[in-house]
Amino acid sequence: MAAAILADARAILLKQYKLCKRCFERHAGGRARQDGQCYICRGLMGNLDSTADKIIDAVRGYEFETFLIGATLPTQIYEREDTMRARLKIRGRESVKSQLTRELGTRLARLARKKVEYTKPDITVSLAIDKENNVDVAVRSRPLALFGRYVKKSRGVPQKQDRCPSCEGRGCDSCNYSGLSGYGSVEGVVAKGLVEMTGGQVPKFSWIGSEDQSSLVLGRGRPFYARVFNPRKRKLKKSRISGNGVTATLSVIEDEPDLQPRFKVKTKIHAKCERALAREDMKKLNSLAGAEVRFENRNKTASKKIHSARARRLHGIQFALTMVADGGLMIKQFVGGEEYMKPNVSEILGSKCECVMFDILGVELQ
Repeated sequence: MAAAILADARAILLKQYKLCKRCFERHAGGRARQDGQCYICRGLMGNLDSTADKIIDAVRGYEFETFLIGATLPTQIYEREDTMRARLKIRGRESVKSQLTRELGTRLARLARKKVEYTKPDITVSLAIDKENNVDVAVRSRPLALFGRYVKKSRGVPQKQDRCPSCEGRGCDSCNYSGLSGYGSVEGVVAKGLVEMTGGQVPKFSWIGSEDQSSLVLGRGRPFYARVFNPRKRKLKKSRISGNGVTATLSVIEDEPDLQPRFKVKTKIHAKCERALAREDMKKLNSLAGAEVRFENRNKTASKKIHSARARRLHGIQFALTMVADGGLMIKQFVGGEEYMKPNVSEILGSKCECVMFDILGVELQ
């Protein structure tokens, strides 16, 4: 009985509609050979090989193991297919778009020896098809997440780069579409290196803490995350970027964490006081070890712990304080006693103090 019904459906399709081989198979489950233009796709499904060749050309130069193909078809194709299905009461059949992307995916997998992936493909191929069945192919690769550390051995190098004044960071001819005003910062040095390595767009950074432009960053360096959009190269393994006194090492990770990790910072502070200093003053500063520094932060009370502190006089009114503290402690305010910080260096010494400069000796993720 079912076979007879199916045969009748095929006969009606053959009699009332001219369909290409693939559109007929999709709706009737059998094969038919018809001359003339297909009622539904108007020749689109007959050009799969040439469309696959366009896709192969478009993905050339991208490093990828997995892919996904999507398509935007003209509404007229959907309308013709829906009209025919409604008239013949055809339900539960694959759509023309689904068949198109599935068959093109099979071809790309075979030709490029890659795999289809629906959740997190390395690249996504988007097809835009117009009413004349002209096919435009665009490729977009999944953002590349990296974890890195940078060491800064030159003073006067800021961490962040100003945005391009012409486009305010959007990218233009003036900044070579980087969105940056130059490459004289840590961000600029690393961004330029990553663009050259990956062939992608200028990355976005998530810094784990910050320091002054005049500060050095030593030890293993300050950690950070970077995300490169639309990279052509993905297989970076461990990379090294150097320039302007900055050296950064980076490695590819699965993804950047949703929450920034807690961290501790070892800092060497060079400060001065309004009065001459004695040995007893250094002992007072050493007592900061184990203290909780409380301060106002965005209308909330926050606290940072000082895990160790070691002070020594330099000469006259100047002294050095080396300490390990929770990340996020504002060094200049902590020395000067600003932002309602308690305890603070000026309060402990009973005299106004000022941070001349500070260097980062190490950053430890917790």
